[in-house]
Amino acid sequence: MRTPGLLFFYLFLSFSAGSQIPTPSEAAQKFIHHVDPIGLVIIEKVEPGNTLYGLSKKYNVSIDSILEANPDLNPGSIPLGYPVNIPIYPKAFVFAPPSGPEDGIPVFYRIQPKETLYRISKVYLGTSPETIISLNPRVSEGLSIGQVIHLGWYVPGLNTLSPAGTAAASADVASRYTVKDFTDEYKTEGKIIREQKGLAVWKPGSQQSHYYVLHPTAKVGSYMEVTNPMLHRTLTAKVAGNIPPGLYQSQVGLVVSPSVARALGVLDQQFFARWRFVE
Repeated sequence: MRTPGLLFFYLFLSFSAGSQIPTPSEAAQKFIHHVDPIGLVIIEKVEPGNTLYGLSKKYNVSIDSILEANPDLNPGSIPLGYPVNIPIYPKAFVFAPPSGPEDGIPVFYRIQPKETLYRISKVYLGTSPETIISLNPRVSEGLSIGQVIHLGWYVPGLNTLSPAGTAAASADVASRYTVKDFTDEYKTEGKIIREQKGLAVWKPGSQQSHYYVLHPTAKVGSYMEVTNPMLHRTLTAKVAGNIPPGLYQSQVGLVVSPSVARALGVLDQQFFARWRFVE
């Protein structure tokens, strides 16, 4: 017969396991970011099964709001793998598990330099620091740069600021915002896709949605696939120019914009990366 103390121990373990906050793998986590002047965004790659229209329905955000948050995006020619800013309405957040797993999307945040718990909770989310501490007890001991914290659940149905349109216009919307695989097109044109890996750098600055890179020899105006192997994140960015000789150290193979670094989950200004491109 189990003693009362042992029975209590088993019950405690069962309760603890059932009440834990979901902690998906780094690659699967949905991170929110604060981007001036847009506000809160979730960055999603556009893929054949994850079109602009599909993202609009998934997060219950209008296509127009998404386009406003991505001024560099050409809706008539969306690159496969392009990181799209999805504007998130703070009042659509809840800080307790929704009734069903399908009702809410767990979201996380990576602590940036000079950020405080007060700013994240009050300015970004409009809630109290105590609410965030209840989800992340260790936060009461202080924040550290790069630390990942859970910020609650985004519930698409609660977005009343800029909800997605009705299903009646779905066919028209889906046909107007098609995804284009530029890598496939480059191969069809007979261009050689080159692969490199090495040191990439970025400098702090505006984090508005300008996803671009500089490379010594890549064709200006083409699209490059960049991967952060540490977090298994890959995105497509536009080659805005070639790196001028002598501007960076010789071992630097790629320069990325702050928005690319953010989308890749990079905090250090120098990081190891892989990239695919055409010359």
